[in-house]
Amino acid sequence: MQVFYETVDDITADAGIRVRATNLRELVCKVLLATFNEITDIDRVREREVREVEAGGGMPFVLADLINAALLIHGSDGFVACRCEPIKICEKILKVKLFGERFNPSVHTSKLVIKAATYHRLEVRKDEGGYFAQVIFDI
Repeated sequence: MQVFYETVDDITADAGIRVRATNLRELVCKVLLATFNEITDIDRVREREVREVEAGGGMPFVLADLINAALLIHGSDGFVACRCEPIKICEKILKVKLFGERFNPSVHTSKLVIKAATYHRLEVRKDEGGYFAQVIFDI
């Protein structure tokens, strides 16, 4: 798997990710896929089902809310995503299509149990290199 994010190592009792992208659409999808990759190896997930997730509000909180909407689907029926397609991405509304399947312990490795994305040290910013996001998870 190509590495497209890094983990946040300067925290205890929680986990986190840092993601860089060229635009906001790419950033949102990379953050979601990094989240699922912290749950299981997304290279082993197949595109058998499609789910849509959406959140509204202001940045950066809307990003955490979108992650939590995806985690709710994961928690309710075990869905894990391996691909993300933006539907509507702007500063106030994030809506994406997630492609994947239900978690199967005989096929998928179990990594972290992520309860939620938190607002603690949550960051989304645009800089000279594109976009950057940091998300800390409650595990």
